[in-house]
Amino acid sequence: MVARRRPADVPLITVGGVTLDAVSGRALAGGRELSLTRTQFGLLEHLMRNRGRVCTRAELMSEVWGYREPVGTRTVDVHVAALRAKLGPALPISTIRGQGYRVDTIGP
Repeated sequence: MVARRRPADVPLITVGGVTLDAVSGRALAGGRELSLTRTQFGLLEHLMRNRGRVCTRAELMSEVWGYREPVGTRTVDVHVAALRAKLGPALPISTIRGQGYRVDTIGP
């Protein structure tokens, strides 16, 4: 399933060492362009737009993948792990046990 893209009300988002351009679909970490899949980009965009707030797996499955019914897979966990590997220390994604994931507010 292809990640859904919602209209970008704020085209540039910067958190920590990561800048995301929702219009061009580009993401930069520490000044280097990241090679992200469409799903990884959507996941990163959702987490960055909701920085400081825990995003549940169900919310991410709904908003990024478009699922409306609960899905009992580890898809989100696998994608977050791949995203963490690409981001490195530029933007830590915290696991909130039993709840979901959160990007902490750092910088602007």
